[in-house]
Amino acid sequence: MIWKNIPKLSNFVDPEFAHNLAILFLKLGVYPKIKNENLPVKLKNLLFNNPIGLAAGFDKNALIIKEISDLGFGFSEIGTVTPLPQYGNRKPRIFRLKEDKAIINRNGFNNEGMIKIKERLKKYKNNVTRDKSFLIGINIGPNKNSLDRIEDYKLLAYELGSYADYITINVSSPNTVGLRRLQSIKFLKHVINSVNDGLLQNNCNLLKKPVFIKISPDIETNLMRNIIKLCVNENISGLIISNTTINRPRTLKSDKKKEIGGLSGSPLFSKSTELLIEANRMKKKFKANIFLIATGGVLDGFSAYVKILSGAHLIQLYTSLAYKGPIISKSILNELKTYLVRDNIKNLDKIRGIANSFEEAILIAKKGF
Repeated sequence: MIWKNIPKLSNFVDPEFAHNLAILFLKLGVYPKIKNENLPVKLKNLLFNNPIGLAAGFDKNALIIKEISDLGFGFSEIGTVTPLPQYGNRKPRIFRLKEDKAIINRNGFNNEGMIKIKERLKKYKNNVTRDKSFLIGINIGPNKNSLDRIEDYKLLAYELGSYADYITINVSSPNTVGLRRLQSIKFLKHVINSVNDGLLQNNCNLLKKPVFIKISPDIETNLMRNIIKLCVNENISGLIISNTTINRPRTLKSDKKKEIGGLSGSPLFSKSTELLIEANRMKKKFKANIFLIATGGVLDGFSAYVKILSGAHLIQLYTSLAYKGPIISKSILNELKTYLVRDNIKNLDKIRGIANSFEEAILIAKKGF
């Protein structure tokens, strides 16, 4: 099948060129049309057809929403979007670590800005033939040279809120200098209030517009505990765990491993999953009614199953799309359903977050209950 060979062909060209070429092919309709597999997940007032979504970073500019839906994903996250258009960091800024099934990027929120992206979203939402069951998140962040980054979040929420099924506050990218400081409770509370103000000014119902915070895999346990408490106090719907890491595991083999930027893909799987389990543990302890979206190293149905056992309501991927091609969503869902049948699971709620450790989640996924 030609689609299985696309990742192999992309190995011979620059990663960013390959990404742009993939966007072009999708816009031209050169891709497999895949039936959207039904494995529904309810999240507040939203019903997702299936729990597998495309993470922010692929469709930065809302160019291929329908096409991503056609690939069988349950949802897609646009962005990261900034108020003004932004070139991002100097090229080259994306590096494949083929031996490690990983990517390092230092993009720096390159996007066409909220006004142009808003127009595309408006056009898509007004299309009466669109698949209304396919949901859209919008990931927002400040411009690199902004004089008031907190105000940027408010402006983005105001301009884009009505076109999003949910909003993601990005305070964890390692590729914008100083951004991760906004994860501290002192600043994060101001960011949340700013986003809520923007949504209210746009007449968005805060109780019906889920807002998530995307956190770094490199944060300390104590900070995450305080972030979860803040989510409860400020009516935040949950966390996306996690963004890319600036750490480099000793197991990395690629000669690109020393490149500066955020590492994603297979090497992030254990680290992000352990953080997910810890977040789920704290959620239970504080009786926090929040949702957890897992991203980081999901390459197949097995890793997706481990994420659900560890507490994930929804799962996002990106790097595995680069390595396995456009049929990745169907492949993961089919494999995931095989595990569910093996373990006689008819409702994901019954197993979500049942594992108390990463090792236990792996063991259950391998051998069943």
